Amino acid sequence: MPPYRDLDVLDAADLVADDINRLLDAGPRHLIHRGQLRDCAGSIGANIAEGMTRRTLEGRNSCLDTSRGEANEAIRHLRANYKSDRIPAATFFSLRNRLVTIDKMLVRLQRSRFVPPAATARDDIQRHRRSRKR
Repeated sequence: MPPYRDLDVLDAADLVADDINRLLDAGPRHLIHRGQLRDCAGSIGANIAEGMTRRTLEGRNSCLDTSRGEANEAIRHLRANYKSDRIPAATFFSLRNRLVTIDKMLVRLQRSRFVPPAATARDDIQRHRRSRKR
């Protein structure tokens, strides 16, 4: 089983964050929600990485839920800029479609029973320690 750092969804989140940061750095200064857009774009990948280090499925899925919320927030901020003619349609739809895909990938990951190897190893050690105490 590959380590969590090989997750396609994490790579996709990082690429979208890079593109949004480039848009904010090179684009017009009159974009609205600039700070929030940068923050939520960066938080998507950060929450995925954090979730994949959680020991339980519930902990993992909680962080993945947060990532989904951040992706949808980014879509809303991009939409506001698109609707007010601050970013072109091609830019908006390219980023939006990738964020929707990330959201779908996260849903699929949440439905899986995948637990990262590091968490499994920690749980095995804890179970072993508990069994020795009995």
